[in-house]
Amino acid sequence: GNAATVLLLVVPLVTMRLVAEERHSRTLSLLFTAPVSMSEIILGKYLGVVLFLLTLVGLIALMPLALLLGGSLDPGKLGTGLFGLFVLLAGFAAVGLFMSTLTEQPVVAAVSTFGALLGLWLVDWAARSGGAADALLNYLSLLSHYEPLLRGLIRSQDLAYFALLIATFLILSIRRLDADRVRG
Repeated sequence: GNAATVLLLVVPLVTMRLVAEERHSRTLSLLFTAPVSMSEIILGKYLGVVLFLLTLVGLIALMPLALLLGGSLDPGKLGTGLFGLFVLLAGFAAVGLFMSTLTEQPVVAAVSTFGALLGLWLVDWAARSGGAADALLNYLSLLSHYEPLLRGLIRSQDLAYFALLIATFLILSIRRLDADRVRG
């Protein structure tokens, strides 16, 4: 659980230069002239970041595995928690990639990614206010879909949420780059 909070700060810094740096250094036009589609460009950048984040999750997994030497550990709960952390980070990366497509300045991309992720993280508090929109806010909350995975519960609604989050922001990223290509 604490790793997700720390990585909420780290992932925007990792994703901030994915497209914003290309735009800032004026090399985005070179990508547009390459014989690859916008989908391939976005998916390539996304998969590169996701593989890096998967490496981080693997390193994070070493700490609880070291506890096996001196005690017991529920491997199912550990596996589910690590899987939950991975899909959460994959969602973070998709949001960060989209924010990077919107701006020329990497720092602006990092700050806007952090703001968007923090908003999706904290909307859970607003869902507990007792208002009429609680169900919608609860569904939009990253935290309400991540916590069951930390407790060892794999629910289809949580997996669907993360799949939709990732797909939505990847599609938005592709559309944004495609619009830049047509305009430029």
